Amino acid sequence: MPDTAAAGMSPTLDEIKYRAEGLVAGWRERAPETEANRMLPDETVEELYDAELLQLFAPKRYGGLSLDWPAIVHASRIAARGCASTGWLISVVGGHIAIVSRLPKHCQDEIFKDGVRKIITTASAQTTGTIVKEKGGYRLNGVWRFGSGIDHADYVMVTGSCDNHTSPPDPNVFRATVPRDAVEVDDTWHVAGMRGTGSKDLRFENIFVADEWVVTSPGCFGMHPPGADVNPEAYLFDVPFMPYFTNWMIGPLLGCAEGAFESYVVATKKKVGAMTKITVADQPTVQERLSESSAELDCARMMFDSITDILHGAGLERRALTPEENVMINRNRAYLARLCTNSIYRLVRVMGATGIFNTNPVQRHWRDLSVMASQVGVNWDQNMMAYGRHLLGLDYEKAKADRAPSENKPG
Repeated sequence: MPDTAAAGMSPTLDEIKYRAEGLVAGWRERAPETEANRMLPDETVEELYDAELLQLFAPKRYGGLSLDWPAIVHASRIAARGCASTGWLISVVGGHIAIVSRLPKHCQDEIFKDGVRKIITTASAQTTGTIVKEKGGYRLNGVWRFGSGIDHADYVMVTGSCDNHTSPPDPNVFRATVPRDAVEVDDTWHVAGMRGTGSKDLRFENIFVADEWVVTSPGCFGMHPPGADVNPEAYLFDVPFMPYFTNWMIGPLLGCAEGAFESYVVATKKKVGAMTKITVADQPTVQERLSESSAELDCARMMFDSITDILHGAGLERRALTPEENVMINRNRAYLARLCTNSIYRLVRVMGATGIFNTNPVQRHWRDLSVMASQVGVNWDQNMMAYGRHLLGLDYEKAKADRAPSENKPG
């Protein structure tokens, strides 16, 4: 693969998609190994680096591509058609490099001093983890969950509250960046799906992080963070980041469903019923269910395009999303997830006994899709209620406060 960054060129979106398409067959073939080992093979990680699919958001000044939002969701969508965990590493883990690129210059200089072939994982589910302010820095102890890609990571970004801080931000969330070697890994990742992400527990034992390596979450994720002046070329280093952070999972979600659908079609074309000896493809009920699932995936693609276009458009204008855009995107993301899961669950059910085997690629995709769809970011009730409140002109916090007295009355 040509190193476009070294050559001073930026690849187009079509070029990024072409690179992913050229590798997806190998990722599909390797998917059972990825799942069994509960981590991506070294060979896959090297392919991702060589194709610059983990450097999509890395700053140009250090040798990255500094590409816009669509690159990561399209690349991860293609990858997930073969292996959902590989797609997840491209987008959800690979996207973390954009967070690092919003940090102060001294942090970026240290992290990228030997290049941008880096994986940044996050410790964001603060279970027993604590962050305590001390003179000159912060003390980290305890366990954080879901460190996706930790087996190949170079740095960990720890997110959590600091209860003893004298002037905490609103919300009280801090982000501390530490080298991977400072973290202990608890191998707890024995799960139903997305096993290849290796999202294990991360344990911190009396780790001190100096002030200069800790930022407030509002300061990092808000408009024009410190990294915007360091890397002015890309809007992802400048605009409010939360909408991008919560939506890069749409690539693996849709791609995984598309991969399941494709695998089902291939298998069904040549399948003969065990009892009837009738070609399964000739059964009208199979044709009807396949058609309905196809329509749902077409609708999911429209949701994908809508989310991508809104985020990209706002980024190009260097502006925050409007409240209406934000709740609409969140609604569409949840709806996309439901369309994908409904589409593939219907096909799993119609497969009969062959659909229950772990070796069946449709079954593997279904397990992975089910786990992704359990993410809080695609929670149906939360996102649909928020959009409903918006349509009705309700202020949720005010409505909640107004209801509180009557709800607290006995009986």
